[in-house]
Amino acid sequence: MFDRVREMFAASGLPYAPHPERVPNTQLLLELGELARQEGRHAAYHEAAMAALWEEGRDVSEPDVVRAVAVAAGLDPAAVDEAIATRGFRAVVEASTREAHRLGINAVPAFVIDERELVLGAQPHAVFEEILAGRALPDA
Repeated sequence: MFDRVREMFAASGLPYAPHPERVPNTQLLLELGELARQEGRHAAYHEAAMAALWEEGRDVSEPDVVRAVAVAAGLDPAAVDEAIATRGFRAVVEASTREAHRLGINAVPAFVIDERELVLGAQPHAVFEEILAGRALPDA
């Protein structure tokens, strides 16, 4: 699976350097994403978080790493520290995860296209091109 994903990144000209030893737990990263959404900084935070995870191979399960990502994306350091200390956005993320599972989403990334197609996991561009062209989903 990792080789396939690495090939898709390379074919798209994107850097790919995930954590070399394990897939980090992204729960806290997601929680701070909700803080970023609340502060109107979600796009910047998301970009920084994805770079830390996929391009830089940083261990985003570590609170210090998540804090650095959040602050670098423009989130208020005091609000970041509070969110980490209290885990104040945990319930929001857990509720969102339950809803995703209820809808059949059990992989990331997940895309819902035109409210008719659910695409799970890293897929080649051809899968999206077929769906957007209105054709049946090819075997991937």
